[in-house]
Amino acid sequence: MGDRLAEMSWPEVERAVAAGATTVLLPLGATEQHGPHLPLGTDTVRAEALAGLLAERLPGALVAPALPFGCSDEHAGFPGLLGVGKETLARLIVDLARRMAGWGVERLVLLSAHGGNGEALSLARAMLRSELPGLAVWAPEDLTSLSPATAGVARRAGVPEGALGLHAGEGETSEMLHLRPELVRRERVRPGYTGDMESVVKTLKAGGLRAAHESGVLGDPTLASAGRGASYLEARAEEIARAVLGDPDGGR
Repeated sequence: MGDRLAEMSWPEVERAVAAGATTVLLPLGATEQHGPHLPLGTDTVRAEALAGLLAERLPGALVAPALPFGCSDEHAGFPGLLGVGKETLARLIVDLARRMAGWGVERLVLLSAHGGNGEALSLARAMLRSELPGLAVWAPEDLTSLSPATAGVARRAGVPEGALGLHAGEGETSEMLHLRPELVRRERVRPGYTGDMESVVKTLKAGGLRAAHESGVLGDPTLASAGRGASYLEARAEEIARAVLGDPDGGR
């Protein structure tokens, strides 16, 4: 699972870095609605799980504690929202990266499980290129569309793209059934918006998730499967590992 910083002492971190553990995975989640059936912390749970799976594929990776607050204003109107602005999140990432570089980190992987963090990640990368040019930073280029790896698993299983969804649909519900089944309110599972996912992004950017579907669900969680959730996470971790290993300079 890799070494988790929150569970290590400082001498253990020092020894790990001296032995070559100079990559830190920073999971980025959110606290926002995920339909009536999933908890507000769904993206944080998923980000932590992906970080663990990715650490298994990246030798010498250290896993930082997950940030549970993201850029989630598209969920305004749903109770429970806790979020920050893109400049705030970007500056927080930069502040953390500065401290990491001070104790020997050479590569930072920003592992976001929330699509709304995209602009903040782009801003953080630009700031880090200026402030810490010696630090390689990797972040996904596009968080608004379906992951090819996830979509491939769904396609092979016969799950339509509209059911897989972008938010609290079959995909995320399957992952939560695998990771934290006790947090899935199965009696409240209902289909949400199941149309074209690329076009609905424009709707939610303009008017938020309420404008896309009153339940806040994009997809059909009634088709969810814990086994498929495990496959989604493994496929996504493998996809990210290939991208990170194929970009050793982190876009520097």
